[in-house]
Amino acid sequence: MRSVAVASLLSLAVVCFGAPASSVAAATPFDSIYQFESAFLGGLKPGDTGMFSVFFANTGTTTWMAGTATQVNLAVCAADKVTCAVASPNAAWNSGSWLSPMAYATHTKTSVAAGDFSAFTYSVTVPANAAPGSYRFNGDLVIAASGARIHPEGYYQDATVLMAAAALAAPSDVQVQVGNLDQGTKNDDVRVFFTAPATNPLTKYDIQRAPGNCGITVDSQSWFTVQTLTLTGGVFGAYNDLDRPNGFWCYQVRVNEPSGGAFVYSKQVEGAIFGASTLGPLTSTSAVLTHDGGVIGTLDAGDVFAVTFNEAASLSQLARMRLTDADCGAPASQSSGPASCTSPTTQTVSDVICGSNANCVLSLDGTILTVTMTASPVVVTPGSVQGAQFPVDIVASNGIQDLGGNPWIVSTSADRVIGPQGQ
Repeated sequence: MRSVAVASLLSLAVVCFGAPASSVAAATPFDSIYQFESAFLGGLKPGDTGMFSVFFANTGTTTWMAGTATQVNLAVCAADKVTCAVASPNAAWNSGSWLSPMAYATHTKTSVAAGDFSAFTYSVTVPANAAPGSYRFNGDLVIAASGARIHPEGYYQDATVLMAAAALAAPSDVQVQVGNLDQGTKNDDVRVFFTAPATNPLTKYDIQRAPGNCGITVDSQSWFTVQTLTLTGGVFGAYNDLDRPNGFWCYQVRVNEPSGGAFVYSKQVEGAIFGASTLGPLTSTSAVLTHDGGVIGTLDAGDVFAVTFNEAASLSQLARMRLTDADCGAPASQSSGPASCTSPTTQTVSDVICGSNANCVLSLDGTILTVTMTASPVVVTPGSVQGAQFPVDIVASNGIQDLGGNPWIVSTSADRVIGPQGQ
């Protein structure tokens, strides 16, 4: 850590060999002796923070009192170990805990009486641009009011940086998707998504937008940061930029390179909003029984039917369709509604409930709903013949809507009748 003053050793030897009291130096108002210190800091990387602590005993006659003229500081010293209370050559390492630019710390105890001791503690943070190597922090105790050293001992502690921070990379897989992402009435939203480079540590990613076609200068004033995501390497990130006006919109992702303060940029990707067309109404254009797997001629477990819509649809939990069967005869057309009944004949009204008596799956584009019956429909009103006889007519629905939340309008749909198989 430090060199021990030869004068101190000689004085100790004189006392030990019993020299006359008159030959021993009298105690001074301010004096100290080094005791011990914390370990040196090693294996550091840019951005890391560590703590140094060193202990000194008060061997003078004056109490060290913080905030008064007798306060003692651990001052910064130059490499010559003589010039102290100077600006540190490692000033960039000051984490904000230092007492001042020329002093690391004062005694942690408010009052240090003669014979007592105290720690002097401070933190250091490795600068972002620190090169690998060993960095020395020299110091000595001084009277805070005057800067005079009270017992030169050549204190120092070292911090070792093993490697510089790796350069950050911008995402290489930035993409956009245009659609209706907020359950509104228009396809006017842009989703920007990417994967944080695996080599990056925890990093901030600025998602930026500019009006017009891509090919815009990366630092143009046209860019606006719409969102900042903080991600670790390899993690997926996304942002929905909602309700964009008609036109072309360019997006990029930038990362701030800490070693030089510059930015690195992703490729630019373009989203186009055309017409921001209003969605709805949702109607079915085709309804077909694709498999009659149970009792032939009756809708029951094992049957499969598909409904095709005029636009992408979505399903709410426990979405349902209400059906009227053909106990009174087949509908006049695929869109005309159930046939009329002549007393005493009545029709069976029943419900197909997604997630209960049926499995309901939408195609990837959301335009085809495939329903696989796992049980018979739930009878709401029994008819003249038990069960739901083909053809069955969809007369109402609940929980089936387009991406704007507009419900399926069954009454105006071109095709709503299911069965027999193939129809």
